[in-house]
Amino acid sequence: MIYSTASEYALRALTHLAQQQARPRPFTTLREIAEAEDIPYPFLAKISQGLVRAGLLSSAKGRKGGYALGRPPREITLHDIKEVVDGTDDLQRCASGLDRCDDEMPCPLHDAWKPIREQIRTYMKTTTLEDMVEALARKRTLVTGETANMGIGAPTPN
Repeated sequence: MIYSTASEYALRALTHLAQQQARPRPFTTLREIAEAEDIPYPFLAKISQGLVRAGLLSSAKGRKGGYALGRPPREITLHDIKEVVDGTDDLQRCASGLDRCDDEMPCPLHDAWKPIREQIRTYMKTTTLEDMVEALARKRTLVTGETANMGIGAPTPN
């Protein structure tokens, strides 16, 4: 497993905030995020504390307060988020569960898993919230386009 439920929720919440950056009101409440992303509010409140401490989120109290990204979306990677919420030790661990597994003392799965782990780490370190927002926008356009073309009289897909 690459992401726990907590990491998934953090990623969804931060992506939501990245999408909101153009709004005139800079802060969004946790309730708004939780409702928009279908995340249990108490769980999101707990996760947000660590994200604030790590600087991925900033918070403001008061009537116009709430949460905003602590850095620009292009500067927050999937690896940053996972590191705060779950840690990233599992990306280094032996696939067989051995205490020592390296090139000198490989487990039976080492040679197969080493490049896969490296690909996952590289992907997570290079994929940003900005990338996530762009990918979601493309997906929504595709879904909307497909739905719009599926009206009465439209050809059925093969």
